[in-house]
Amino acid sequence: SGVKQSLDLAIRMYDIFMTHRIPVRLVSYSLVEPRHGADATPDAYDLVRSPDVVFMPTAYSLSHTQFRRMLTERGARIASMPTFTLEMFEDGGPMSIDYSKVDETTRQVAEKLKGSRFVRVTGAGTDITVEIDTKLVHCSSGLMTKRGEYGNLPGAEAYVVPVHLGNSNGFITVPKGWGGSSPLPSPVRFNIKDGRFIDIVGDKEVTDVVSPILQGDNYNVLAELGIGTNPNVTPEYIERHGWSPLTAEKIVGSAHFANGNSAGMGGKNDVPIHVDWVVPNVNIEYKS
Repeated sequence: SGVKQSLDLAIRMYDIFMTHRIPVRLVSYSLVEPRHGADATPDAYDLVRSPDVVFMPTAYSLSHTQFRRMLTERGARIASMPTFTLEMFEDGGPMSIDYSKVDETTRQVAEKLKGSRFVRVTGAGTDITVEIDTKLVHCSSGLMTKRGEYGNLPGAEAYVVPVHLGNSNGFITVPKGWGGSSPLPSPVRFNIKDGRFIDIVGDKEVTDVVSPILQGDNYNVLAELGIGTNPNVTPEYIERHGWSPLTAEKIVGSAHFANGNSAGMGGKNDVPIHVDWVVPNVNIEYKS
C-alpha cells in the first residue's frame, strides 16, 4: 500500500542519515481521513518542533495544509515527497536530471505566468481560459536552497492560483487511466464556470468516484493551474511505474487543474481538500 511504501522510505532515509551521523528525527502519524490535503494530526504538530529541513515522504500530500504553512513560517526548508519511490533516482528517472536546467526552464514558465492575466489551455476535449492572480505565481523546480522554501520532489512545475471565483471558464477532459488521486476507469470532463467546477460528464462508474470530491462546501472552487516542466517525467514513465498525481503533474506538455484548497498557495479558499486533475498533451497560450 501507499502507506507502507511511504513508511519504508522514511525509515530508509532515517537510517541513511543516522549512518552518516546527521542529526535527524522521524515523526510519524496516522490520518483520520486518508487523502491529499488533509492536515497532520495534533501529535505531529507537538512532535515536529522547529526543524531546519523537513523531508515529507508521506502517502498523502501535506503541501496545502496548515501543518506545512506552520513549518514554513518557522523557517524550515521543506521537500514534500508524497508517493515518492527510490526508483526515481534511477538513470532516466525524474530525479536523474540537471536541476539547474530544470530550474531555469521552470522560472521561464513562471515569468510567462507573471506577465499574463489569462492563460488558455487547449487539448483533446479541453478548452479553458483561466484568469490568474499574477501575485500568486510559484516556481517549484525541485531546488529548495533557502530558509523557508518548500516544494515537491522530484519536481518540477510552475503553478498559479486563479483569481478566486474569477473569470475562469471552459472545460477540461482527464483521459482514462489518468487522474485524480487515483487513475480513472474512463474519461471524465469537467465543466468550469466563474472559477468553479460546476458539472461532470462521464460514465456512471467515473462520476460516482469524482462527484464526492466536489461536494463539500467550496470544494468545487478552481484552486490551481499548474504546468509540468520535468523532462524525465513522461506518460510512458507513469505507465511503467504506476499512477501518482504528484509525479504525473510534472510531465512536460501537461497541465493540471486543482479543486479545493488554495490557501496553501496564498489564495482565499481554505478547505480540507486539494485534488489535482492532470491533462496531457496541451497547448498553452499566455494572454496579457
